[in-house]
Amino acid sequence: MAHSSRRKFLKGSVAAMGATMLPPAVQQALAAPAVSGTLGSVGHVVIFCQENRSFDHYFGTIKGARGFNDDHAATIQATTRNVFSQADSTGALYTPWRLNSSTASAQWLSDVPHDLNTGTAAWNKGRSDKWIPNKGMNSHTYMTRNDLPYHYALADAFTLCDNYFCSARTSTNPNRLYLMSGTIDPQGLNGGPATTNGFTYGSLTWQTYPEALQAAGISWRTYQEVDNYDDNALAWFKQFQNLPTNSPLYINGVQTRVLADFQNDVTNDTLPAVSWIVAPAAKSEHPSGSPNVGVDYVNQFLQALASNPAVWAKTVFIYTYDENGGFYDHVTTPTPPSGTANEFVSGVPIGLGSRVPTIVCSPWSRGGWVASEVFDHTSTIQFLEKWTGVTCPNISQWRRDVCGDLTSCFDFSVSNAAFPVLPNTAALATLATSQQSLPKPVPPAANTVMPPYEAGQKPLRVQPYQLNGWLTQDLANKQVWTNWSNGGSKPAPLQINVDNYRSDNPWMYTMAANATSRDYWHVISYGNGYYDLELLAPNQFYRRFKGYLSATAWQGQPEPQVQLTNNGVGQTVTILFDNSGTTNTAVFTLLDRITSASVTSQTITVAPKQTSTIQFTTTNGWYDLKITLGGDSNFMQSMVGYTEGQQGLTRPPVLRW
Repeated sequence: MAHSSRRKFLKGSVAAMGATMLPPAVQQALAAPAVSGTLGSVGHVVIFCQENRSFDHYFGTIKGARGFNDDHAATIQATTRNVFSQADSTGALYTPWRLNSSTASAQWLSDVPHDLNTGTAAWNKGRSDKWIPNKGMNSHTYMTRNDLPYHYALADAFTLCDNYFCSARTSTNPNRLYLMSGTIDPQGLNGGPATTNGFTYGSLTWQTYPEALQAAGISWRTYQEVDNYDDNALAWFKQFQNLPTNSPLYINGVQTRVLADFQNDVTNDTLPAVSWIVAPAAKSEHPSGSPNVGVDYVNQFLQALASNPAVWAKTVFIYTYDENGGFYDHVTTPTPPSGTANEFVSGVPIGLGSRVPTIVCSPWSRGGWVASEVFDHTSTIQFLEKWTGVTCPNISQWRRDVCGDLTSCFDFSVSNAAFPVLPNTAALATLATSQQSLPKPVPPAANTVMPPYEAGQKPLRVQPYQLNGWLTQDLANKQVWTNWSNGGSKPAPLQINVDNYRSDNPWMYTMAANATSRDYWHVISYGNGYYDLELLAPNQFYRRFKGYLSATAWQGQPEPQVQLTNNGVGQTVTILFDNSGTTNTAVFTLLDRITSASVTSQTITVAPKQTSTIQFTTTNGWYDLKITLGGDSNFMQSMVGYTEGQQGLTRPPVLRW
């Protein structure tokens, strides 16, 4: 579809200034011919950030995304349960419980603690097992399509990010600072570190990203009402205080501009290149406000864009949430290794925080896709950087390494500018208002039954990873090694949990692109030879290694090692079974629970000092395998993953062992 590219808008915004004043990347972009079907086809980016909801809280039940269908959630140390099952202060166990809008005032649920202290305590150094004692029972709740029909319909129409995390394990203000400036100044050089909502107006002095756009001559604007719920992060900076009313920073960043102004800009094709929208308190989706009242406000901006097809045809609309608001999410949060520059305050990692709902709406993200690359709020800035060429110097190197730039959410070779038919949000808001008088939601009795979730898969965008992990034994030094590799183009966060036999906190790593690394574990000194290690990484990559080193070293048993190798983009993986022992034959059992209607198994027999290799056919790139060893009840390896590098389908349904 031919249409005006961003060059018209960028050129228009810099017409009054010399081209040589622009950054080289922008000069090059303006000089190049317009090309349809590329990032250059984008004319506008609109960022709408709502308040305080987690991914599991909203989308735990949606089909195809990583929610309650994830049966390889992190194991809680020294237990047989995973992090879906949270204990209260008495030890009673609870899985997430349903907020039913038709029988209770679920739309108006009371607020949940969402400060730095309770966020850090619930995270518990990566174990993620202290949610209810620190956040309360309301934190462990979820809603469904019946409660949130518009949210689900929007996700079904566009691209849902199921690995987008808020930037900090804390409250609103720090996360909105990451969204609009890329940092909270962890070193305290310019008024930070801004780890809570407790800093004063005008106390921060580092450059925001809107200022960088202004300096480069790129048009930008905030749209906000008089009541902006104190959510415009620019107001916290000294350079946005006491401005003359004719200042560009005042006009674009501080001045009141309401929905009608946005509609006029769309109608007249005068929308700036970059827009940030800030909702008033009652429409922000912040508890105890209603999600459906809030999404009615969001929809009005989307409908404004749809009212001018020429504008919508070149617009990206990013709909996200500043933080999880204290609501539970089960996915392990990417965390930097100890000592990572600009990522720690007082010895505690800043983030990433929990996953938040994020939907990327545009003509190039239609179709109900899921994007599972790691993102955070700096990803929106990185997307703007790539599009405009204007750099934000504040983003840490670790975030640039592990957090993507959102471009994997799009296929710019396919444009579908027809705006989808969506539920009537005015009616939903009216219904929500009538539900305010219903009884308050009441937590159930303790239970460990997982919530139901929608059946089916969604199309999956390409992720920039190619992850693998395996365990090797070092009998001479009485230790085992966890090995990992990433054959992709993007580094990936890795967390290793010690599930049993020792009390270590989780260990954090970054899997470098196109590289292999490893770490060792003294299993004799810690665990008397027993080990139980769990590896967790993006897009449901999972490994678990259990065994007893002494049994293989000193009792004449087989010395088993298993290694799975990705065969690149395709449908098969190679599995190597190794028996390094000198006495007994190793009899491995391979259990597969994806490829057929029942769990299937095959036996692999390996003589002493021999190996055996099989080619395993995946299900559209997915595998979910368990390997055991005859005669050794301690040995078990679980391998779950996706061969990556291709558009496909999200993980298929799995069978219980």
